[in-house]
Formats: sequence, structure tokens, C-alpha cells
Amino acid sequence: MASRKNNISTKNNSAFKIAWFTFLVLISILFSRYILVGINDMLAVSKPAGTVVVEIPEGASLRKIAEILKNSEVIYEKEFFEIYVRLMRVSKKFVTGVYELETNMDYQEIIENLKDSSNLKNVVEVTFTEGMNVFDYAELLEKNKICKKDEFLTTVNSDKFDSKYDFLKEIDNAQNRIYKLEGYLWPDTYKFYQDEKASTIIEKILSNFQKKVSQKENFEGFSENKSIIELAKSKNISLDKLLNIASLIQAEAANKEDMYLVSSVIWNRLDTINTGGKSTFNEFSLDILRIDSTINYPYKKNNKTVNKNVDKIKETFYNTYKIKGLPAGAICNPSKDAIIAAISPKKTDYYYYCHSKSGNAFYARTNQEQIVNLKKAGLR
Repeated sequence: MASRKNNISTKNNSAFKIAWFTFLVLISILFSRYILVGINDMLAVSKPAGTVVVEIPEGASLRKIAEILKNSEVIYEKEFFEIYVRLMRVSKKFVTGVYELETNMDYQEIIENLKDSSNLKNVVEVTFTEGMNVFDYAELLEKNKICKKDEFLTTVNSDKFDSKYDFLKEIDNAQNRIYKLEGYLWPDTYKFYQDEKASTIIEKILSNFQKKVSQKENFEGFSENKSIIELAKSKNISLDKLLNIASLIQAEAANKEDMYLVSSVIWNRLDTINTGGKSTFNEFSLDILRIDSTINYPYKKNNKTVNKNVDKIKETFYNTYKIKGLPAGAICNPSKDAIIAAISPKKTDYYYYCHSKSGNAFYARTNQEQIVNLKKAGLR
């Protein structure tokens, strides 16, 4: 009986030793793999070239800094980076601020950059107000020495952002537009740094646009919390068309309340496209919108020009005194209020509007009523 127990004990001991040995081997393999991956990250082995902007906030811990670097893909192994910094006994603290770092830097290069205040970027805060267009954006960016105007205007017509932002795939007539991304550059306050790349600036603005049109809100006139994208789909309006109409409303309306009435006039006129331009009052050619703010786009005054190609596109695809329906694209970057007004116009039978110099709005159903309103507004 004792001999049998000894045999069982011996077998158990053997099984335990095998399991323990296997465990140690696995641990050794995993540790070796961890060390190998960490060393490759430390030495920047096979890291792709590129540049990113990172911000080191005031009082950030080593762990927080490592997390920021990992999220920016400057490093891949944040724990290994922390170990490296501690082992190297980095005496000088990292300097708070904004840096432009290469994504293929090794750990030592990263540390040296973050310790040197001469590498800091000058951060500039700019506000793009509602109704500004791409040309206005470019001028403001150049004025603040963030990027060159021409670089921004060229990049805003690029296709390089299409793969990242699905909403840009709706644009199917880019060749007819003066600025492809007009309408998609959400008006807001942004922080940039001087001498920043135009592509980085635009991507930051487009990311903000995506966030704004995707987040659910309880918009005025709607009972449920929905995003702008969802509201557009519920009304069977493409986001691109919505921004186009909203930009016209933004450029034309005197105030928020007026936006819903201007929207009504625009939609009523667009509806006449299905009736050959005929209104419910038997007037014709109302499918030609005749919106003043489209005449000189993208400039505020008619005496400004860039080149003959822009002028040709402007006359052929934007001048709503000459073309039927909407211009080729948005004419400015509209506010959220203008977008909501474009989705839910006030129900009216108006086909005309005008504004006095003091901003008072007048609406009319017929051309005869419009003539009377023009006199009231002091425009005749």
C-alpha cells in the first residue's frame, strides 16, 4: 500500500515539475518577446517616417507623457518608455508645451527634444466665425503666421482627406467647385502652432466637423435627440446638399429667426425645378434662385480676383442669376443654426425676400409683392 502511494506521489511530482518547467519556458519566451519588442521601439527599428504634433500639459506625470506619445504613435510601448526614462535617470524635467516630433525618433531623441524649450512651437488661437468662407480662413491663417494662404487654398482642394472622412465621398462634382471643402470647415475656435502644415490644420477642422455633425442633440423643432447626419437622412437630404443650402441661408439671413423664412423661400424655389420653374401663383423662372451672395463668391467684393479659371467656374457653376438651382457647392461655412434651418424650413408660400439696410426682412409670394417690398426696404 505504501509503495502505491509513493508511486502516485512520484507521478504528481513529475507532473508538477513538467508544468513548472513549461510555465518557466513560456514566461521566458514572453519576457524575451517583450524585451525584443521594447528594444525595437526604443531604437526606432522599422518605424515609419512622419511628423506629429504633441502637447505636454502642465504637471503631466511620466505615465501621462508616455500615454500621450503612444496615442500620437511616437512610441508603441509606453511601459518600456517609462522604464527607459527611469533607468537613464533623466535629471531635467520635460518642458511643458507643444512639440512637433518625428515618428521615427528613438527614445533618446524624443527625450532630448522634450527637454529643450527651443523646440517648443508657438501656439496661436484663432476663431473662424460663422459665415466665413475658405478664402477668409486662408487669409486669417496667414495673418497669424500659421500657414501660407496659397498652401491652404491648394490643400483644401486635395483628395487626400477622402479616405478618412466618409462624408466627403458624397462630393461628386469637385471639378466644378472653387474650393472642394467649402462648407465642411466647421466654424469654431482652434489652437494651431505657427508654421503648421495646411494638411494638419484641415484635418483638425474636419475632425471637429465630424464630431459636431455626429453627436446627438435636442435640436429646436425636433422631439428626439438626433445628430445632424440622422436628421438629414430622415428628411432624405444629402449632407452635401444640406451644407450648400445652409451656406446660402447663413449668407442671406439677418438673424436666427430669419433663417427659417429664408430657408422656406429657397426650398419653395427649388421645388419649382419639378414644375419647370413655375410657382403656385403661375409665375415662371423661379428655379433660378437669384441669390446675391453667390455672385461674387469666393470674394467679398467684385473687384477681387485670383485667376481666370476661378472666374470661369464662378460664372458657370455659382452665379444663381445665371444657373438653375443650387450652386456647385457651399459658398461659406455655415453655423449649426443655419444647418438646422435648412433641415426644417418654416412652411410658407413665399418665393421672394429682401432686406433693408438696417436688416429688416420682407417676404413676398409674387413678383408684384416683391416690388412693393423693395420700395418699403428702400431698395428702389
